Amino acid sequence: MHRLEQRRTAPGQLFPFPEDGRLVEENPPCLSWLRVPDAEEYTAVICREGREIWRGTTRENWIVPDPLPGPGVYTWDLFTADASRGEQTFTLAERHAVIRRVSAADFYDAIPDERPRHLFFESDLGALRGRDDVIEVLRRNIRQAYADGIPDRPMFHRDPDALPYREYFGRFRDFCDRDLIACALGYAVLGDEDAGAHAKTLLLTFCDWNPAGPCSLVGRWGDEVGLSMARCLPSALDLLWPLLDPKERDYAARTVRAYGEQCFERLERLDYPQNPGSSHAGRVPAYLGEAAAVLKGTGVQSREEAVRWLDCALGIYGGIFPYYGTPDGGWAEGPFYCTSYVKWYLPFFSLAERYAGVNFLERPFYQRLTQFLLHFADPAFENHPFGDGYWCAPEDEEWPGFFAQDPLRVYADRFGPALARQRERETPKPALWRLHLLDLFLPDGKRPEVPLAGEAEEAAVFPDAGFIALHTDLAHPARDFCVLARASKFGSDSHRHPDQGSFALFLGGIALVSPSGYFGREYGSAHHRLWCNSTRAHNAILVDGEGQAPFSMSSVGRVVGVRDGGDVKTALLDLTEAYPMLTLWRRTLTLSERTLTVTDEIEADHPVVVTWPLHTLSRPAADGNAVTVERRGAKMTVTPVSGDLRLDGILDRFPVDLNEGVPEAYRVTMPPQFHIFWKTPRRRVHRIEVRLACAMREDAQKG
Repeated sequence: MHRLEQRRTAPGQLFPFPEDGRLVEENPPCLSWLRVPDAEEYTAVICREGREIWRGTTRENWIVPDPLPGPGVYTWDLFTADASRGEQTFTLAERHAVIRRVSAADFYDAIPDERPRHLFFESDLGALRGRDDVIEVLRRNIRQAYADGIPDRPMFHRDPDALPYREYFGRFRDFCDRDLIACALGYAVLGDEDAGAHAKTLLLTFCDWNPAGPCSLVGRWGDEVGLSMARCLPSALDLLWPLLDPKERDYAARTVRAYGEQCFERLERLDYPQNPGSSHAGRVPAYLGEAAAVLKGTGVQSREEAVRWLDCALGIYGGIFPYYGTPDGGWAEGPFYCTSYVKWYLPFFSLAERYAGVNFLERPFYQRLTQFLLHFADPAFENHPFGDGYWCAPEDEEWPGFFAQDPLRVYADRFGPALARQRERETPKPALWRLHLLDLFLPDGKRPEVPLAGEAEEAAVFPDAGFIALHTDLAHPARDFCVLARASKFGSDSHRHPDQGSFALFLGGIALVSPSGYFGREYGSAHHRLWCNSTRAHNAILVDGEGQAPFSMSSVGRVVGVRDGGDVKTALLDLTEAYPMLTLWRRTLTLSERTLTVTDEIEADHPVVVTWPLHTLSRPAADGNAVTVERRGAKMTVTPVSGDLRLDGILDRFPVDLNEGVPEAYRVTMPPQFHIFWKTPRRRVHRIEVRLACAMREDAQKG
């Protein structure tokens, strides 16, 4: 029998699971693999103690077996007609979540006829109205919606003088994700007839815009407008149902169905189960499921199609999803994308929990997510490495609300740890909610029967996503000294940069060492493409002037280990694979009370020059080879200790201008950044040690 190869060949492809030696913490686990050419079906076999206990066949590249009989060691193999992969071992943990799976038909049949039914029932309204702080923000949102009025139809697809796509969809989110939803909620929750009338006008206006045009989810003009439509129209239809006459209900329902068809088309065109690394597509199954639930009883969709949509959503969220969210709780795209991307699908998860008894949120990633958010998405921190958008904040003008205004909501209450619940309570409520009004009005869900989150730790590792965090005082951000670093199996494609081994350093939330670069006007600008997506923009080494490959699955790293020694915490990263010109690069980060020591072991098969970059948000001052940075009451002195590093220069501008190639009307202004470079002599073996000593002025500490 031939060998069944299981090797990823493109960024965004599935990571087969469970890999050999994996500890599995959910029962039953989803078994997944990569499709192979000419294979029409696959057979998965699970054994325990040499005896077969389960066998299943599918045409898909994943399958969920029957529940396993209990904790312990298992083997599993994968077969096609003429090939086998070979046995691999996994262990079902003693503490594991039990995930119920149901058929899409049973889910559909359980959806009631009453309305509203998407986010909540009529019987939930009393409790929702009692959330005084949320209700007051909702009222402010409604007033803002009146001030905004009705948006102009998009014309960026055929009018060169119209508002361009990037600027249009940013503004459109205000009208759709914020104003439409706020006013629809105002009508359903508060009985506000004026808010309902405004929401109805917005809903029918959006229905008037051809879903096959620039508002399409699968068209030729960008998908952002279509994503907002697919996300918001089902809930608006459900909430505004009593205000619509039969013709309007039919019209809106057919528009919702059109977007549902586009969601399904997009997932099939992508072959999402094989290629789940499409950044935008992960939310689409939720919109598909929500559309099916809302359309039931409208007469515009057959039961067969609705069940097919629900089956797709249940299969993805009960199986291979999330791709970027890993069982350790990390999000490989970084905290900026994490905070929003873990919100998009919450309404559908709530539907599945209420009507089908399926609690996707008990899967290991969701239970541990708050640990990642505590370390990487604390609003008290000046920025949030790593990846695109690391510089954005919840109230950022560039992407308002995309860094979620309350990222811990839902997750902290259900899963803890206690510090996450405290932080969620202490998070100031915003003046306006931007993108995530829907999850504010979800009924409370139950806490897990088997909690997996654990307590917050000051030396945290997310080995699957590829992040480490070392803190001196996690519970008190104003006093905390913290280093964050990346070493991940996820490469430099999508919203991730070629920055394996890069680190960021914070004192009291002040960024002393930071990634550098911005989007500029938009994703893919010259600055974003040529600067952000270069290793030179990050705090990782260059070898003979070359860094890691951008937009590549080969730029990967690995967390070897993290140790908490109390006063001294250490992380060891292996970045060798990201540098084909090297035979070794290992970086050790050692954090003590106010000092970070970075030790690099670098080897090549020929002599090389190593460039050691560092990026700051305040202007550095050089003293020989040492550099000092002062920022907002914090001071850092960077001293090369060994390795013959020589200061090679400090830049106060970007080598690729922020506005290069951008029309004058759409140029942006962002805070300055500074770029420090040291170099070594040419050698085959380098042992580099750099000490970063930090202090806080007494008046800043007292403040």
